[in-house]
Amino acid sequence: MEWARSQAQSALNLSYQQPQYENLSQGLLFPWNVDELHVDLSEPFLDYDSMPPSFIVNHNEVPQEEMQAEMPDALTSARSLTDFLPFAFSSVSDIYTQQSSDFELDPDPICHQTWPASQASQAPQTCSSLESTSLNSPRRLSDSVWKSFDRQPSRWNSSQSSLSPFSIDQQMIATSNYHLTSANLLQIYHDVLEHNLSCWLTEMTCPYQPGSRHTMHVMPEWGSSWSNRIYQRTIKLDRVAQSCKLLQLSRSEDQAASKALHFAIMAFATQWAQGSHRHREKYPTGTLHHGEDGIAQGISDEFDRILQQHFWDQAQRALQQVSTLESYRVACAELIFGLTQRPWNSHNQSPGHAMEAQGRQFTTDSVLSQVRDIIRKEGPPTYMESAARKMHALKYRCDALEKGLDKQCDSPEKGSHGIAAMSSEDRGTIGLLYWLAIMFDTISSSMNERPVVVLDEDCEHETQKENQEAANMNKSLARSRWDVELFVQGSIDEMHQTHWPCPYETAAEDVIKSAPVKVLLFRHLSYLQNAVRKSAHGEQIEDIIRSTTSLYQYWNKTHGAFFDELVQNYSAVPQRIQGWFVCISAHWHLAALMLADILEFVDEHVLGMEDAACSRITSQMARRIRNHSAGKLSDLARVATPPTRDTNLGVPQMPDFHHAINEGTLLTEPWTMILIRAFTKACMVFLGGADESLRYAGTIIGHNSHDFERNIEQAEECMKGLWLLGKKSDMARKIAETLSLALGKLQNECVL
Repeated sequence: MEWARSQAQSALNLSYQQPQYENLSQGLLFPWNVDELHVDLSEPFLDYDSMPPSFIVNHNEVPQEEMQAEMPDALTSARSLTDFLPFAFSSVSDIYTQQSSDFELDPDPICHQTWPASQASQAPQTCSSLESTSLNSPRRLSDSVWKSFDRQPSRWNSSQSSLSPFSIDQQMIATSNYHLTSANLLQIYHDVLEHNLSCWLTEMTCPYQPGSRHTMHVMPEWGSSWSNRIYQRTIKLDRVAQSCKLLQLSRSEDQAASKALHFAIMAFATQWAQGSHRHREKYPTGTLHHGEDGIAQGISDEFDRILQQHFWDQAQRALQQVSTLESYRVACAELIFGLTQRPWNSHNQSPGHAMEAQGRQFTTDSVLSQVRDIIRKEGPPTYMESAARKMHALKYRCDALEKGLDKQCDSPEKGSHGIAAMSSEDRGTIGLLYWLAIMFDTISSSMNERPVVVLDEDCEHETQKENQEAANMNKSLARSRWDVELFVQGSIDEMHQTHWPCPYETAAEDVIKSAPVKVLLFRHLSYLQNAVRKSAHGEQIEDIIRSTTSLYQYWNKTHGAFFDELVQNYSAVPQRIQGWFVCISAHWHLAALMLADILEFVDEHVLGMEDAACSRITSQMARRIRNHSAGKLSDLARVATPPTRDTNLGVPQMPDFHHAINEGTLLTEPWTMILIRAFTKACMVFLGGADESLRYAGTIIGHNSHDFERNIEQAEECMKGLWLLGKKSDMARKIAETLSLALGKLQNECVL
C-alpha cells in the first residue's frame, strides 16, 4: 500500500512531454461519472486505506478494451496540466477517458459538509498528511501544495514502461487525481456561489418565507465555515417532492436531472480554470494590446479553451435533455448555467474593432458600438428565463396542492404523501428557491431590457396579499407594483445607518438586508422601461420615477453610506463581508447608471410631466446620479483588485478562499456579466468626461488638466477591474482591450 501511495505522489509530480492538442480536442471527456462529484465535498482527499479494491479497479466501470481505445498515447505524450491550470491536474488521463455512465445520485455527503474557509492558510503541506485527514473535518489544500505539483523532478519516465495504465496502482493514481481535480472545482463553486448565496438568499429577507425571520436562523452561514446550503436543500427538496407526488420522475429522468445539475456546477467552476500565462499576469502587463508571448500564450489558451468549452458543451447538452422536466435540480442547474459565460473560440474573436479603433480619433459613439457588439455575443438570457418559468410552475403547483385543487397529485394518505408531508424546512426551501429565481429574473430582465418572466401579481410579498384589502383604492397605480416598504422591512422614511467599525454580526446583517433593496431598484427599472415602451401616461411615468428616486435616496442614506465606510476601511473589513458588499454595491450602481440613462431619455423626449422634467433637467439629476455611481464603481475597482504600487503586491486579497479566486475580491462575483456591464458603463462615463475636457480646450486657452487626469485615473481603475475579470472571462478581457485603446487615443490627443 505504501508503494501505491508513492506512485500516486509520483503521478502528482510528473512532467510530460509536449501535449498532442489534436487528440485532446477530439477526445476530451470527463473521466468519472459526473453524478459521483458530490463525493469530493465530504472526502476532498483520498483515504487509500478505507477504499475498497473494487472501487479502485472498477471505478470507471468500462471495459478495458474500450478505455484503451479512448486513450491512445495519453499517458506517454502529454505534459503536466498544472502548467496550464491554477489547480492540480496531474495527467491528461484525468480528463481523457471514457464519458460518464448513468449513476444514481447519493447527495448525502455533500449535503452535510461544512467547508472551513479559515483553515485554508493552515492546510497540510504533504500528501501523506492529506491521507490521514479526518473525513469528518476535511481541510482544503493550501496554495503551496497545488503550486508545488509541477515543480518536482519527473520520476515517471523511468518507470512508466513497466506499469500498465490499467493496473491497480494506476487506477489508484487516477482516482487520486480525480479527487484532487473535482475537489478543486467544487471548492470554487463553494467559495464563489454558495458564499454569495449565504448573503443573497436567507430566511431573514425572503419575501416568501413562512414563520420567524430572526437573525439567529441564518447566522451559522455567516462565519468562516459555511456549508453548501442551497445545493443541499435543493437535492433534499427534489427527493421530498417526489415522495410527496409533487414531482413524478422516472429513474432515467432523475439521473438526467442530477447530471444536468453537476455539469452546470462544473461548467460554472471552470470559468476560473485559466492558463498559467494569464493566471500569473500582473497589471499592468502590456498584454492588453496583444502580441507578447504569442506562441506560448496561444498553446496554454488552446488547452484552457478545450477544457472550458468541453464542460460548457456538456452542461448545455445535459440541460437540453432535461429542458421539459420541471424539477428543482433542473431549475437550479439552469440558474447556475445562466451565470456561466461561454468561452470564446479563436474564430469568435473580433480583432477588427481594435484595428479600426487604432486608426480613428476617439469618439464615444464608436467605442459604445464596439462594446455593444462584444456584449451582444453572449446572447439572450434563455437559461435564466427557463429557470424562472420552472420555479414559477413548481410554486404554482405547491400552492394548488395546499388549497386542495390538484386531487390527481395529492394522495388521501396525508401522513406519508401530499403537501402535508413536507416539513417546515422543505416549505421554506420552496420559498427560498422561488425568491432566488425572482431575483435573477428581475435583474436579468431589466439589464437585458426584456420582459420579466414572473409578473408582479405572482411574486408579490406574502404580507402584501394580507394588506391588499385594506389598501386605499386611490393608490391603484402603486398597488400594481411591489410594496417597497415590505421588501425593505420597514418604512422607507426610516433612515437608520450602520457605522463601521461595528460587530461582525451587525455588518453582516446590514449587508444582507441590502440585497432585496438592490433587487427593488432593478424591478423599478423594469417598471420604467415598460412604461416608456407602452407609451404610458406621463402621470404614471412620474409615479414610477418618484418611487424609484425615493428608493435611491433611502439607499444613499442607509446601506450606501455604510458601504462607503467599508470602502474607506477596506483592509480592516472581514473577507466575507468584503465579498458580499462589493458584489451587492456593484449591482446597485449598475442599476443606478441604467436609471440615469432612462431618466435622461424620458426628459429629452418629454415623456413625463413637464414641470417634473424641467426640475430634473435644471438640477442635472441624471448627470449627478451617473457621476456618483461611476465614482463609486471606480472606488470598488480600486480596493477590490490587487494593488500594483505597494508592498502588498502578490499577496492575495482573499487568502481563505481557493487560490484560483483569491487574488482579488472581484473574482468572487458569480455573475460576471453584471460587473462587466457596471465597470464598462462607468469607464465610458470617465472617458466621456476626459473627452469633454479636451473638447473645451479647443475653445479656450488650455484645458482643465486636473479634470482630465482625474477622469483618466478613474477610467483606468475600472479597466483594471475588467482586466482582473478577464482572467475568467473572455468578454471582460476583450472589452478591457477595447477601452484601453480608446483611453490611449485620448491620451495621445491630450499630448497633441
